[in-house]
Amino acid sequence: MNVWKKLNKNNFVVLSLFVLCMSLILLIFGVSNRDTKETFQPNDYATKSAVKDAFLFLEQEEAIEVAMTDCKEEITYGDYESFLKQLHLWDVLSDIDSWDEKGNQRLLLDDLSNTRNQILDLFGTTFENGMVSPSGWEELHETTKEVTSDQADISVLNKNSKIRVLLLQADQPTASDILFSANEPFEINWHGQIKTKKRKQVIAASQLRLKEGESARITSKKGKLYLADQSKERRSLMYDGSFEILRCQNGYAVINEVTIEKYLLGVVQSEMPAYFETEALKAQAVCARTYACRQLFCDNYPEYHADVDDSVRFQVYNKIAPDERVIAAVQATKGMILTDQNAPIEAYFFSASHGVTAGLNLWNLPQKFYLKPVAGNATKMIPSIQKEEQFLAYIREKDETAYDYESNLYRWKAMLNLDKNQENAKQLLQKICENNENCVIVKDRNGKQVLSLADIRSIGNVQRLIVGERDISGGVLKLRIQFENGEVVLSNEYYIRQLLGLWVETLQNKDGTFIKAPDLLPSDYFAIVPVKEGICLLGGGLGHGIGMSQYGANGLAKLGADMNTILTTYYGKVEQTKLY
Repeated sequence: MNVWKKLNKNNFVVLSLFVLCMSLILLIFGVSNRDTKETFQPNDYATKSAVKDAFLFLEQEEAIEVAMTDCKEEITYGDYESFLKQLHLWDVLSDIDSWDEKGNQRLLLDDLSNTRNQILDLFGTTFENGMVSPSGWEELHETTKEVTSDQADISVLNKNSKIRVLLLQADQPTASDILFSANEPFEINWHGQIKTKKRKQVIAASQLRLKEGESARITSKKGKLYLADQSKERRSLMYDGSFEILRCQNGYAVINEVTIEKYLLGVVQSEMPAYFETEALKAQAVCARTYACRQLFCDNYPEYHADVDDSVRFQVYNKIAPDERVIAAVQATKGMILTDQNAPIEAYFFSASHGVTAGLNLWNLPQKFYLKPVAGNATKMIPSIQKEEQFLAYIREKDETAYDYESNLYRWKAMLNLDKNQENAKQLLQKICENNENCVIVKDRNGKQVLSLADIRSIGNVQRLIVGERDISGGVLKLRIQFENGEVVLSNEYYIRQLLGLWVETLQNKDGTFIKAPDLLPSDYFAIVPVKEGICLLGGGLGHGIGMSQYGANGLAKLGADMNTILTTYYGKVEQTKLY
């Protein structure tokens, strides 16, 4: 009897423990199951507005609107996949963590923030017009040097010709260390030896023990290379060609050596929205190839043995993966460039015009016959807009026949606050004066010209802005900035946009929608209108306005123009030369 009681007592303890454990398991399972139901239902969806809001940070409203066209109000995962493909982000973000245990894809509101974070981690925060751009506002600028046919022997170029691209690290040529890897086994060739590394094995440049001036070459026969971060995760897109890791005085530089055609695959979609018309993409490919070939003869980065870098200072490179339409455009124009007297032309391009393109005098440079003002509308006539009253009347109009009309910044309105950034403005003017004194004229209060801002002990605050001279295209050639104790006359469209960008409080697009105020004024084509709230700029276009307008090219293509017509429209009768 005592034994039975003892057994019953033990059984009761065991049973109680069993019940307690089962209760805990059920409780945990219930919570987990409830969380799963709330967060990971395969049939969950997001609303159209939620997806749109999640991607507005890309600053590419037009591309988002286009991608939303075929989406239903309640977006399923299939709609979301289509949306990302329209934005040309699907292939890049194909590893989005949106899979359940059975391999079923699902769309969750959480995925929107996850995707957003992935984009930010991979590309940074600045997108524009369906493409990625480090500055978000700037475009191909006056970086090329004068090249003649004697200097540029294009006969040496063939399908295997390579371009060397300096990959900037946080906008700098070098970094204290560079981490790299590949998606397949890769080789490191340095110090006369070759070492093979496993796929995804991350190597730091510092491990190579290079001395200043020494370099190592990284190649992968079957795969592509990429850059990694400190956590050994991929932080870049994949690169074709090879890496050269160069030890410099201030750290390490990495140069991507790649064929011109492979380089273009990384450029065209980074410079033009891939949803643009096919003929516009082909025109962009020809311009990009022309520009790249010209740089091969310019010796831009002799200290790094590089031809270009991957930023807007040259051409944005490998910031978004190309889709099939971009690949087809590059292949369809293989080897084609624009030449003048057997040398590649300066094939400048920009985002959108206000209705007229400009010549090189906006940069204080000699004119070229293929970079002259072009009317960007069906009338093919340049309106009279050099006088202030003419330009003001013109910029207040919206010509829906303009090739560039679809750009949100075909017309824009900026409100300035001259009271802010006063010291920054004076410092910027001082820097411009030191680097390019031809673009700055400084006068004292008596109108006497002096050498630099440093000669004015107390220039005071800005009082007024006046357009001093305007180009036939409507661009501001000279801007008069009146201070309390003097005046500065500033020329060069980039410097003018840079200075005025310091004072922009609000910016509205052509539809009156407020958009993020830029560091750089959208364009140099504006009229100054004093208002009670301060100073209002009524402007149009996005970019410097010289060469081919990308939105204009797309508008022409929509009207039925082919690549040749687009290029002839913007560059005149230059030769179209097939190199290979």
